[in-house]
Amino acid sequence: MPNYRILLFGLTRDLLQNKEIVVSTDKILTASQLLDQLKSNYPSLANLPSLRIAAEHHFPEANFILQEGMEIALIPPVSGG
Repeated sequence: MPNYRILLFGLTRDLLQNKEIVVSTDKILTASQLLDQLKSNYPSLANLPSLRIAAEHHFPEANFILQEGMEIALIPPVSGG
């Protein structure tokens, strides 16, 4: 049973009132599957545009397989100037 530790930043940290969360699953997930599960588990994330998963300091493709123990972060929408 894989456990994914997900670091939170910016708006995601504010919404979930934590700096990290742990998601336990019954199978290894892809980046897309993890993002879908996070949006399902935490409805406040579902309406955020441009929410992305980062793994090992990269933005992986949707079908990238996430391994337990990877550094995973949930990156909220950002704006720049």
